[in-house]
Amino acid sequence: MPPLAAVPDLERELDELYALPLEQFTKARNDLASRLRKAHQSDKAAEVSALRKPSVVVWTANRLARAKPDLVRALVAAGERLREVQQRGLAGEADVDEVNDAAAHERDAVRALLTAAREEGGRGTTAPMLDRLSQTLRAAAVDPEASRRLAAGRLTEELEAVGFGPLEAVTPRHRGPSPDEVRRAARERVAALRAEARRLAAEADAAERDAAAKRQEADQAAAELAEAEEDLASRR
Repeated sequence: MPPLAAVPDLERELDELYALPLEQFTKARNDLASRLRKAHQSDKAAEVSALRKPSVVVWTANRLARAKPDLVRALVAAGERLREVQQRGLAGEADVDEVNDAAAHERDAVRALLTAAREEGGRGTTAPMLDRLSQTLRAAAVDPEASRRLAAGRLTEELEAVGFGPLEAVTPRHRGPSPDEVRRAARERVAALRAEARRLAAEADAAERDAAAKRQEADQAAAELAEAEEDLASRR
């Protein structure tokens, strides 16, 4: 039997998957993985099967990217500026006022999106949920890859805003640490964050492998149940 036609535009299908109401995600993901398997695209099917259902926070962030693209673009631009100014601050090339101004623009962009989320979500947007959304938006704003996923409405997990505040990152040149000291501190911080990122990525990979295995077991059980029900029906 010749293989079925490949899924014509997987990226478009993934965009549509993340745009669905949250309660429809799991079924749509499984249907897409099934179609990929039938099309003999087992690697892509495994990747799709491993996609985790977004949390309410992640789903809300992705919904904002579609409903309020201008606000999300403003956040991404503010995050890029803040990241650039902080890097110059570490090198002693930006002063406190410049960093504070960039941080204020980033906070304003986050605030605008939280207001939009509150208006669209109504009573469902609790204070804890909005706090987690704020953390995710702030973290995505200063991370290039997360910014890209957020702008595309395909963020996959909640993020935590970590790092230094602007007043900690930059001190006035006439009384601040030497450039060598700042660079050394920056290198140490990057090394620590890189190690933490590797640890978290390893844990996430292990959890995804475990989830994928359990989904396969569930699919097998469902197939066996269908066969048993068919057998039972034929004996009536």
